[in-house]
Amino acid sequence: MEVDEHATTDDTFDLLSHNRRRLALQHFKQNDNPGDVDTLARRVARWEQSLATAPADVEVEQVGMALECTHLPKFEEIGLIESHPEEGIVTMESAAIAAAMANAIAVIEFFFDGAATDGD
Repeated sequence: MEVDEHATTDDTFDLLSHNRRRLALQHFKQNDNPGDVDTLARRVARWEQSLATAPADVEVEQVGMALECTHLPKFEEIGLIESHPEEGIVTMESAAIAAAMANAIAVIEFFFDGAATDGD
């Protein structure tokens, strides 16, 4: 799979459109590289269910499968992570993630600033 050098605005908003991917981004922000996919799955499962205790293994497995098959490939496709499935780890590209989020913020600010000055 060929990876884009930079995430486009549409790529970023598509990435942010799913709660599980937003939770994965939160996990990446809070943890060091490289990240363990099992730890990511456990954390996302816990956050999704707002649990004070650890989620059941079956729930973690379901989240892990969805991350590996659907969500992590989207991150990798736009250059925000590098996946190493054989090792069960992902390496986040911190600069690429920061740039993509800054771009999304700039777009949102543009729309809000434009709406505030439009007045008609």
